Amino acid sequence: MAESFVSRLQAGRKEIHAAKSAFFISGFAFSTWVMMIPAVKQRLAIEADVLSLLLLCIGVSACIAMPAAGLLTRYVTCRRLITGASLLAAAAVAAIPHLPSYGAHVPVLLLLGGSVGTLDVAINLNAVLVERACGERIMSGMHAFYCMGSFLAAGCYSFLAEAGGLSVPWIAALHAGAILLLLLVYGRRYLAYHADGRGKKTALPRGIVVFLGVLCCISFLAEGGVMDWGGVLLTEDKGIPLASAGLGLTAFSVAEFLARLPGDRLVRRFGEKKIILASTVSAAVCFAAVGWAETLPLLIVFFFLLGLAVANVVPVLYSLLEYQTVMPINLAVAALTSMGYAGVLLGPAFLGFVAHHTHIAVVFDFLAALVLCQTAIALYVFARMKK
Repeated sequence: MAESFVSRLQAGRKEIHAAKSAFFISGFAFSTWVMMIPAVKQRLAIEADVLSLLLLCIGVSACIAMPAAGLLTRYVTCRRLITGASLLAAAAVAAIPHLPSYGAHVPVLLLLGGSVGTLDVAINLNAVLVERACGERIMSGMHAFYCMGSFLAAGCYSFLAEAGGLSVPWIAALHAGAILLLLLVYGRRYLAYHADGRGKKTALPRGIVVFLGVLCCISFLAEGGVMDWGGVLLTEDKGIPLASAGLGLTAFSVAEFLARLPGDRLVRRFGEKKIILASTVSAAVCFAAVGWAETLPLLIVFFFLLGLAVANVVPVLYSLLEYQTVMPINLAVAALTSMGYAGVLLGPAFLGFVAHHTHIAVVFDFLAALVLCQTAIALYVFARMKK
């Protein structure tokens, strides 16, 4: 990493707002695709197993793009990487409703996954550098804007489809236009940073970054477990009507967003160690409580508390990369993002295996135990970093 260059980076409120806009774009673009999935399935007349192969295109290309993005920052600035990946994601989103066949979707979804994977690395690297340059904790606020982008994409899509009566191609075009508008307003404020081209040429994690990556992987797996299995738990195990099954996930998502808004102030006041340890222990309790609770009001409360508990773990892990010295920061961010995303990819299948051979409620007991393991790993990480 070109430390002398990084030490000269300057960031003020405009750069912070721009960094937040990049997180918003990432959440907005991916959520737009998620909202289009039912329309794609219906238009192509495909079954769930075939659809899953299309979804796999996004996951595979994202996994390939993330470590590659870390290496690209040796040649391309954060500003150009964020702008280019955002433009490609917007183009893919706009093109999807016009694709005539299953085969035509494959390259476009590979492009979408690759651009979103690249974008996730670039925005987190930009945020880490902005945080270092401005000298204050801002990472939780950044991730809150990812949540905001996801919420607004879903809300705008539903409003335009139902109240506005617009077709999917028009909605996709408007959403792509919104991304372009944000790039026009904020694009020049992304940092013009690129890494030292003489350093390490692989994004494979090493040293303390491996343990930070394991912590990130567990967090993503746990959050994915709530998303994938929360509704199934409520309907199949708790006997909650299907119409109410989404309330638990809604409570979790809203709480996660709300908790990230003051997250940076909490980190500044209590420090990274206390936030991580308090979050992991309370998340373990909440996961276990979700598995044990029986009534809908109580389940909603525990899902909400679970969202509060897990919200700031991943943002703090990105901030902790500032203290490691074993990898250049561009490669460390790429490694952490890749290991975290591995939890998203592997989690559904692994938790499904647990549910199939035991019971759906055991999934949440397993997640409680896994998050407790996070506490032990976090203690080791902080001891190594002497924080």
